[in-house]
Amino acid sequence: MTNVSWFLTESADMYPDGVAVRSDDETTTYSSLAQWVARFASELATQGLQPGDRVGVMAPNVRDFAVTFYGALHAGAVVVPISPERSAAHVESFLKNTGAQVVFSSPECAAACSAGAKAAGTRHAQLGEQTWRPTRELERHPRPVRRAAEDTAMIVHTSGTHAAPKGAELTHANFLRNQAVVARTVLELQPEDVVMAAVPLSHAFGITCGLGAAFYTGATLALLPRFDPRQALARISAERVSVFQGVPTMYSAMLAAADPVDTDTSSLRLCVSSGAPLEAEILHRFEDTFGCQILEGHGAAETSGVASFNRPDRVCKAGSIGTPIHGVQMRVVDQDGRVVPAGVSGAIHVRGHNVMKGYWNSPHDTQIAMVHDWCATGDIGWVDTDGYYFLSQDK
Repeated sequence: MTNVSWFLTESADMYPDGVAVRSDDETTTYSSLAQWVARFASELATQGLQPGDRVGVMAPNVRDFAVTFYGALHAGAVVVPISPERSAAHVESFLKNTGAQVVFSSPECAAACSAGAKAAGTRHAQLGEQTWRPTRELERHPRPVRRAAEDTAMIVHTSGTHAAPKGAELTHANFLRNQAVVARTVLELQPEDVVMAAVPLSHAFGITCGLGAAFYTGATLALLPRFDPRQALARISAERVSVFQGVPTMYSAMLAAADPVDTDTSSLRLCVSSGAPLEAEILHRFEDTFGCQILEGHGAAETSGVASFNRPDRVCKAGSIGTPIHGVQMRVVDQDGRVVPAGVSGAIHVRGHNVMKGYWNSPHDTQIAMVHDWCATGDIGWVDTDGYYFLSQDK
């Protein structure tokens, strides 16, 4: 069985009463989550959805996102995650590009999603618990639709910072291998861990390090719909969070909001940061204040969210995005595609199990990005003599 959703149902078999998701005041066990996912998948099939059809989901970090994401995969569909901060124009573009049959949104995103779906000619449905509440007749959760390793699991659109967003086509194998590597060798997760996802689950990093890594290991995923530093610290204390995932601005804000007298964050053992370089001063102050380690890493939609990381069992270098994760290779090349010496800036290329099939519906962009079996990430950086990579602005 290759379907990404398999690991959720497997965790439900192994830890049925274990807590899968905590969102606000709601606690959902693995057994209940797996049932809701299966019910949602069944309803999609009843509505005529076929394996390989595209299903959009636009929601913040709430349980509904997880149910819809895994429910679509469970049915054999291809998920198109959409950031809740995207505009109606973006929604229209993504739905048209992927030919999505339906898009689901939470109430917070309904206006933009509905407008974008209408313009794209895509059916829009608003998420609600009644959509997948398990019935008494559903005594056992069925297994996911069987998919091949190279079948597309999701289409994650790029940020569009320097060009129009493109849909990176990620396979079940891409995601399964990357979530396993991150969970085991970077986060070192156990079922007892509580992982707080403050980064959006609609982004490739959040999907791999949040949803995927937690459900792969049977850990608890604590969801923070909207980041607020004081609320984040309170939730870490109340829910005994052991792993926190954020971006540099979140660490600065949490330092400014921290009250060591009122907030017990002793449960924290590890934090990870991605998206931009984290200032060395902030990194060291945070580690000293909260008594935990921060690991910086990097990745993109094209590399299933993660390509490199500092490791808990190795020397960590502040400002570095670390070394390639297990099974992945990286290199820095000049304009002619030749590998440059250590310390010289160039284009960062990545190859390995995490590299996308290509850009959906865009063979020209795929041809530019894929250099033989290497992926040109668009990042500029350099590598030191120890094999640690840095983005160019860090040098």
